[in-house]
Amino acid sequence: MSVYRNDTLEYVSKSIWSLLNQTYSLFDIFIQCDGPIKDDVDDYLSSIDDNRITVFKRTENHGLARSLNDLLSVVLPKGYKYIARMDADDYCSLERFEKQIAYFDKHPIVDCLGTWAIEIDANGKEYFKKQMPESHIECEKLFHKRDCMIHPTVMFRSSFFEKSGYYATDTFFGEDTMMWAQGFKAGCVFANVPEFLYYFRVDDHFFERRRGWNYAKGIYELRRRVNKTLGYGIKENLYALAYAVVKMMPTPILNLIYRTMR
Repeated sequence: MSVYRNDTLEYVSKSIWSLLNQTYSLFDIFIQCDGPIKDDVDDYLSSIDDNRITVFKRTENHGLARSLNDLLSVVLPKGYKYIARMDADDYCSLERFEKQIAYFDKHPIVDCLGTWAIEIDANGKEYFKKQMPESHIECEKLFHKRDCMIHPTVMFRSSFFEKSGYYATDTFFGEDTMMWAQGFKAGCVFANVPEFLYYFRVDDHFFERRRGWNYAKGIYELRRRVNKTLGYGIKENLYALAYAVVKMMPTPILNLIYRTMR
């Protein structure tokens, strides 16, 4: 988990509570404070009396990809079998880890495993139920158009990173999208648990941050890079262009598209 200056005590504490109270308890939590954070969040993290939590702090903000890579460089040498993601403003079902590990046990070829998610607004009200394809074949098919995994729901086998490498740090955003591309190229197997085990926060500024010229240009360049990495063709480049055009639309229209066309 990475925490940064915009994360609030209410959300961070709920996020961590949902981890500490998992039905599967044999895990450790590694948190990177990515630059200065709010004083009350800092005090909260320092006050948690649980030896499963390790917090790293730095004075400068380097972004999510760099934070996750720094954490991977710490946890991979420790020999953990699985490595899970979590965002500081979301929370998850208390059975999330148990069910993902059970799925891994039944499907030993799977390298990267996400879940379905319920998107919620700033007040915790349900906004959208987001379902993702379960099988690898379905995931690969969807990835020709858009992401097939919800990044913070994912649990990896540690061997995934031996195959795919770390997160790309040279993208405008979309380090997760590039990670999926690297994984597919490396022959990793993807899947999703077909259950709503995660609550993904869609705040009041979610759509405003994800629209406009810069975001549209970034989306197009990112998807073109993915298409080149995986040897996709003209059809996928047209999908990338259409995706970018959508990001140029006014916020109310973008909101409507998110609600009706996913």
